Amino acid sequence: MNLMLFVSLNLLSLVLAFMLDQWLGDPHSSLHPVCLMGRLNRWLETFLHPWGFFGGLLLTLFSVTMASLLPAIALYLSWQWHLLAYVVVNTLIIAICISSKSMEEHALAVHTPLAAGELENARHALSMIVSRHTSELDETEVARSTVESVAENFTDGVLSPALYAALGGGTAAMFFKAISTLDSMVGYRNERYQHFGTFAARSDDLLNFLPARLSILVIALATLFTPRASAAGALRAAARYRKAHPSPNSAHSMAAFAGALGVQLGGPATYHGQRKEKPWIGDGTEPLNAQTIQNATRLFSAATIVVMFLAVAIFGITWHLAPCPLL
Repeated sequence: MNLMLFVSLNLLSLVLAFMLDQWLGDPHSSLHPVCLMGRLNRWLETFLHPWGFFGGLLLTLFSVTMASLLPAIALYLSWQWHLLAYVVVNTLIIAICISSKSMEEHALAVHTPLAAGELENARHALSMIVSRHTSELDETEVARSTVESVAENFTDGVLSPALYAALGGGTAAMFFKAISTLDSMVGYRNERYQHFGTFAARSDDLLNFLPARLSILVIALATLFTPRASAAGALRAAARYRKAHPSPNSAHSMAAFAGALGVQLGGPATYHGQRKEKPWIGDGTEPLNAQTIQNATRLFSAATIVVMFLAVAIFGITWHLAPCPLL
């Protein structure tokens, strides 16, 4: 296999996947691969949870193997058949792993009722995307929680899968998605998952380590195309607050968003009935409300477009070094 050709076709597939995601978004179906992955994980958890850390290790290894093996076989067969078939299959798999449009839709689903003064509906919409309790949140807390989800999802749902897709195609993207999905299910520091979810959580930390740090630069660049956003603010806040979170990665994109928008994120929150005293991120004084959610969504969209155009630029370089036979 020609390595330069492999990378070039992965970048082409990535760009097409971004376009496909923006066009269709995530299909709302129980047969979506990520939904199937989640159901399999829950089924296996019932058998493996009593084994503690070792059970979580086995769950992670089995889930990742199943999620990666099937795409790998499909991509290998399509490569052997025709490069165009490889691009089509690769594009579809990568699009499954990218969740840019769905995040924008979820955020705006909170923004719309909040802007209309329908706090209860905004709380309900927020509960669809966060694990914290939302029933008693006020307007500021609903807006803050939504912006935090948008900021964190840029790394988990856009930049990380894009980076792995560029390096290893749909197989690598699905590998990351499997770990990310499992972390969102069992990677909690509570009584049930303190040991069982440790391996999945640490694996997710490792895979997101580089993308989280790259996200600061991408978000700062995206502010140049986003009204009411500051590149200098994003960089300053990231430099000061990027480690202000129990996770080694979450605060990077969150701090960049907070600085770019001039707001303060983080702070105490209740998860699964347990109140956690989390540090504040950012020192902005702008009020958090429905408009903040809209501003964050615009910044998220701009950052997604920046990633796509970076992929186009790198594809152009690889095509110049090793012309793609499809073009």
